[in-house]
Amino acid sequence: MGTEIKKMENRVSRRQLLIGAGCVGAAAALTGIEEIVRLRKAPAVGRHFTLTVSTWGGVTQDSIKAYVEPEFKRQTGATIAYDIGSQGARMNKLLAQRDDPPADVFFSTDEIVVAGYNADILVPFERRLVPNAAQLADWSHTVRRFNTDSTLPGIPYSLIAYLLAYNPEVVKERPTSWADMWRPEFRGKLAFASPLHSQMPAFVITAAEIAGGSAENVDVGFAKLAELKPLKLTLFWTDWAALDKTGDATLGTEFDYYLQMMKKDNYPIEFVVPKEKGFGCPEYASVVKGTKNAEISAVFLNLLIEPKVQEAFALNTYQTPVNKAVQLTADQKVRCGCGGPVEQLRFFDPSLFVDKRPVWTERMNTEVLPKWQT
Repeated sequence: MGTEIKKMENRVSRRQLLIGAGCVGAAAALTGIEEIVRLRKAPAVGRHFTLTVSTWGGVTQDSIKAYVEPEFKRQTGATIAYDIGSQGARMNKLLAQRDDPPADVFFSTDEIVVAGYNADILVPFERRLVPNAAQLADWSHTVRRFNTDSTLPGIPYSLIAYLLAYNPEVVKERPTSWADMWRPEFRGKLAFASPLHSQMPAFVITAAEIAGGSAENVDVGFAKLAELKPLKLTLFWTDWAALDKTGDATLGTEFDYYLQMMKKDNYPIEFVVPKEKGFGCPEYASVVKGTKNAEISAVFLNLLIEPKVQEAFALNTYQTPVNKAVQLTADQKVRCGCGGPVEQLRFFDPSLFVDKRPVWTERMNTEVLPKWQT
């Protein structure tokens, strides 16, 4: 087990830490974005232009291609290119190439939106240029900076939830709490989020609360996490899916939409929303500072939260819609976790994660990982 974890985990580089610690800069206004009005009246104006979208591969890229790209091409005449990778690697690319940005639109979690503004590589845009934003649910706006009556820092386009999953063929007593990760039968059987995972700060706080601490008193949280004995540290569901199928991993932490895909593919998996609540994670698309495609970026963002697109995301990729105009049946809501999950989810302040992640990651590396490797 120690060898497996060592293979999975490398200490975070200084550059990776800078993602959360970039110096604050004033974001510039989009230049020429008012041309969106003219663009919609003359769809061919974007012809011979390419919008580069920096996003995750797999289901996210496939969804954009299937549900956004055709209408985007029809409205603008432009094409879409994709810069694919993890959000950390893609953000490092933006930082390294800020004078000649490699993308126009950047997909990330809300935490990375905050970090992007701290590093002065993202820019806000006017609400009026993305009219579908008027239909966004209030809870989806977790990034507060530049969220005003006239501007937005980015578009929250979906909600995913980080939950607790288990193998029902092996587990006799269904877990109901994050605290169940410490049950003796799950020692050496747990697939757990890597210290580099987007949700690790949430686990630091949750573990602290289980141990009697808080977000302001996390020492007991690190000590509590050190008591776990994970079998596998994960960044993506494929890191542990095979272990679920063989029964080697009987408990895991994962995003709900990946778990639904595992169920669809006949993995022995069930999942629960812990009684302390799951972790709500709004996903954002933001405009990159220095883009020469501000106008068509706004068209893309507006389409991303179009009701028909949101419905397609929900039905085919199990992501909760953020557009209030989307109407799903009860059965459809259950499939994507839309059946009242917002009330069952906890939304952490992404600015707190940005501030704490560098120090907390270092503490995970020095105080927790060594205990997991013994």
